[in-house]
Amino acid sequence: MRNFFYFLARHATFLFFLLLEGICMALVFNYNDYQKTAFLSSSNAVCGALYSAQDAVGGYFHLGSANEQLAAENVALRNQVALLQKQVALLTDSTKLATLQGVEAQYLSTSAHVINSTTNKSRNYLTIDKGEDNGIKRDMFVLNGSGVVGLVSAVSAHYATVLPLVNTSMRLSVKLKGTNYRGQLVWNSISPRYGTMVDVPEHAQVAEGDSILTSGSSSFFPEGLMVGTVREVDMDKNGGFYKLTISLAVDFSSVYDVEVVENREMQEQRTLEELGNSDTK
Repeated sequence: MRNFFYFLARHATFLFFLLLEGICMALVFNYNDYQKTAFLSSSNAVCGALYSAQDAVGGYFHLGSANEQLAAENVALRNQVALLQKQVALLTDSTKLATLQGVEAQYLSTSAHVINSTTNKSRNYLTIDKGEDNGIKRDMFVLNGSGVVGLVSAVSAHYATVLPLVNTSMRLSVKLKGTNYRGQLVWNSISPRYGTMVDVPEHAQVAEGDSILTSGSSSFFPEGLMVGTVREVDMDKNGGFYKLTISLAVDFSSVYDVEVVENREMQEQRTLEELGNSDTK
């Protein structure tokens, strides 16, 4: 307390000066409209900047919940689009109009998060936070906003592992966008950013920047999902086929929000194909 009084005594002149300055400024702003308006405008600008900064900080901490909401909305919209596509297909067949109300979408999406992943191994994997209790099953395909991620390979009650495109055991049937030229996408275990498309015939018209999509020739993936773009065009050393370097659409080093999609008609297709194969033997 003694130090406080010592401080006041030592700086009494300066403090008295500040007090007089404050009184003078108050009188000026109260009795002069121009100065009062200028002061209020300046204070509003300062307060506005502070509130903007506060809102930005608060918004950062709410990004998690916002992303959750967006993921849920994306899943709902994807499911609705799938249902509408099925209904439109039925509308083209007048014999099936009566069953339109009871139709179910062929594809059903569930949102999930990647909670663990690897990109530096030859057989990489992803772990997601949804499992059997959420309707996840083996062989469901996995996407994110950029393109194809992979296939569900194993499932427990609350989790599932995904076989991604950046795994040497993964082979995906793909095609050049706008054509029927198909090939196989494989991964060479060098970089998680690139894959290789093989078995593309040399008479195919292909150029750097062309889009690579799923071909739809298997029961796992539907046709037309984004896989990547052509980065380099080379001829296979054995001749007769192109060997394309593909920039993968998905950045596997930062993948987080994903959608796990069930093909409800996959088992029907597999059963029919197995029956057809058995008849040809």
